Amino acid sequence: MSSKNTHKVQSAPTSKRYAWLVLWMLLLLYFINYADRTLANALLEKIKESYQVSDTYMGFVIGPAFAFIYCLAAIPIARFADRHNRVRIIAAGAVVWSLFTMMSGLAKTPEMFAVSRFGVGIGEAAFLAPAYSLLSDYFPPRKRAFAFAIMNLGVYFGGAFGNIGGTAIAASYDWQTTFLWLGGPGIILAVLALLFIKEPERGRLDEGGISKSQAKFADVYKGLMSKPAYKYLIYAAFLGGFSTIAFGSWAIAMFERIFDISNQSAGARYGGAALISGILGVLLMGYLCDLTARKNIRGPYNLSAMGLMGFTIISIGMCFVKDVGMATILVYPASLLGAGWVVAVQAALQDLLPADLRATATSIWAFALTFAGLVLGVLVVGAVNDYFNAQYGADAIRYSMALTLLAGIPAAICIYRAGRTADQDRNSLLSEFSQ
Repeated sequence: MSSKNTHKVQSAPTSKRYAWLVLWMLLLLYFINYADRTLANALLEKIKESYQVSDTYMGFVIGPAFAFIYCLAAIPIARFADRHNRVRIIAAGAVVWSLFTMMSGLAKTPEMFAVSRFGVGIGEAAFLAPAYSLLSDYFPPRKRAFAFAIMNLGVYFGGAFGNIGGTAIAASYDWQTTFLWLGGPGIILAVLALLFIKEPERGRLDEGGISKSQAKFADVYKGLMSKPAYKYLIYAAFLGGFSTIAFGSWAIAMFERIFDISNQSAGARYGGAALISGILGVLLMGYLCDLTARKNIRGPYNLSAMGLMGFTIISIGMCFVKDVGMATILVYPASLLGAGWVVAVQAALQDLLPADLRATATSIWAFALTFAGLVLGVLVVGAVNDYFNAQYGADAIRYSMALTLLAGIPAAICIYRAGRTADQDRNSLLSEFSQ
């Protein structure tokens, strides 16, 4: 790091008020990030009808078309963010994903729409890992889980806006106009981030001091995967992502098909219920993680495992109920229990990792989560729908969703297992990668 960059880093404010300003800015960016991402899921049926394509193709568009490039780009971007200005990287990503969201609304063919989703994936790959790394230098270890929970509200507010607001706008205008409208705010927020967020010194709040690792990526990956806590969190990300992301991506379509209701009604029923209980679940998980971690480092791991297991069991039941009212009721406890499992793992990860490896290691974890969910899980649901359609008709989606949800059970077990060696592995990583 040059002396010039060091001077800029050290000038970053340290007050609690400024830390919360940074958090709210990242929350707004995550809100737009997730609204742009969710919109294609919410308008799946309308887009499919417009282009006259199959469920398998739509599964590809809302899954692999976005996630494949997201996964490829996330790790090198995160590696870059571990050594360079994270604020600029996040802002650049916001501009890219916003422009390609607008291009999604201008796409004349299903192929061009898929290409636009690739572009959204490139931009969004620059947000998550750098953002968590950045927040870790503004909030101390025992307050990070709640800060992460606040930022993760962007998933629920953004998802709800994509589901409810997006379907409402599309009902009044058309789905193309909706994409155009949601593309603009991200560019504005990118400019505001550059103006108001300062780049802090890495690891300045860590109890173990500041690490200065210059290890190559291959050595970093080998070292991380040699630690049981990190390895099991990667396994959990893969299995949990396959389960939960696939379910969330197809949930509105499932409500539409099995209960024969409109897109707007399905968006309001599932999106509204998931928003209310999801927000409560995220905040409660963040608070409980910070509270339990003060006494036992395993606390966040245990809470995450229990939440994911509960979500899995209730959501499988949701797939087979016959009444739309009962299905809507089940969304509340499922979202309450499932909302915070990722928040707890993210908090545990930042505590486990040395400062100069956080973005890289988080991106590897996010790679497993996103690839399994959006590349595999979402596509599997679409393919199984088409396979069972002749036999079960609209009910085919019940079975495809339930099958993917089963992966949540071993995922919860892996998270619990990771907590057993977390303290030992944290000390080992800090010793191995610090200079």
